[in-house]
Amino acid sequence: MKLITLFVAMIAVFTVAWLVACTPPAAPAPTAAPAAPAASGGSGPAGEAWRQQWENIVAGARKEGTVAVTSAWGPQTRNEVIKAVKEKYGINVEITSAPGSALGERILSERRAGIYSYDVAVQGTNFGVNLMKPNGVYDPVEPVLILPEVKDPKAWLGGEFPRFDRARTMIPFLARLDTNLSINTDQVKSGEITAYKDLLAPKWKGKIVLKDPTKIGTGSGWFRENGKDLGLDFMRALAKQEPALTINDRQLVEWLARGKYSALIAGSSDELFYFIKEGAPISILDAADSRILSPSSGMVSIINRAPHPNAAALFANWILTKEGQTVMTRTIGLLSRRLDAPTDHILPVLIPNPGRKYTEYTEEGVAGDAEALAAAREIFGPLLEK
Repeated sequence: MKLITLFVAMIAVFTVAWLVACTPPAAPAPTAAPAAPAASGGSGPAGEAWRQQWENIVAGARKEGTVAVTSAWGPQTRNEVIKAVKEKYGINVEITSAPGSALGERILSERRAGIYSYDVAVQGTNFGVNLMKPNGVYDPVEPVLILPEVKDPKAWLGGEFPRFDRARTMIPFLARLDTNLSINTDQVKSGEITAYKDLLAPKWKGKIVLKDPTKIGTGSGWFRENGKDLGLDFMRALAKQEPALTINDRQLVEWLARGKYSALIAGSSDELFYFIKEGAPISILDAADSRILSPSSGMVSIINRAPHPNAAALFANWILTKEGQTVMTRTIGLLSRRLDAPTDHILPVLIPNPGRKYTEYTEEGVAGDAEALAAAREIFGPLLEK
């Protein structure tokens, strides 16, 4: 994993800001793909060419009427996105939310049958690197980005437009600390659990729930990255604690909130954020033995052979604006990579410490997920058979 030194330098900006604030028929081929944007900036007709291109995109999107998005969002985020895009542009957002592994297989199965149902994916690293890219599903995003506020590098963390992969098919917009450890505060005393290794104490046997790491998603990402830092011996010891495994994001957090389990690993950030706002006895911990930063499920990609190409371009631009990132960060509760996105609502534990070094997900690291999945299935698979 590559050390993101520039990220650490810039993170003080966020810290200060927070402190101050306190199955269908096959889709027909599109008749006209959105025009590639001209260079923005400057003055006069050449510098303003993006305006006409944007107007054309908006007009085309309104004619198409709909954009079909795949995501891992919970209901609050889905509702806010649908509302915001409908009010601003008058188009409908159809959102399909499901675990990445199941949704990926569905998309690939449809495409093998000549069915192309989706326009945009807002997903995580595993979904893109290990499912979509190897099967040629994604197109580069940057050719359809038109709005100057989106393309301006000064608007983004580190003074650089965010790109996850060399082909530029995945644009990350969230910065999530590996706060994948949560507790029920009615059952865990303050200071009892401060690191993942604390979960190995005998009293927590049978009291841990974990997002299934044997399937592509948040759980497998947690296993891959922390397996490197904590080691497979730790993972084997954790399996001996007999954690419950499921891929159902809502159920994971409900079980924690109701006290069925005392600790949760790799819970959904927006589900956790929602339950905490509703007053559930949940605390998200900054595990002392983890130093990982990820884009979470906050990467936007363009799906090729999209049934609504103009609406896809519109949505990709919108979600990367300050307005789009405000919707994202306020509903998901994670830090945006946009420097002008609000931070006043973010839990202190989710704001990176400028004095702490972090390592970040890389395309190369995520591409090695098959090996990690095999190890996860060997270690945790037997628990699924009980």
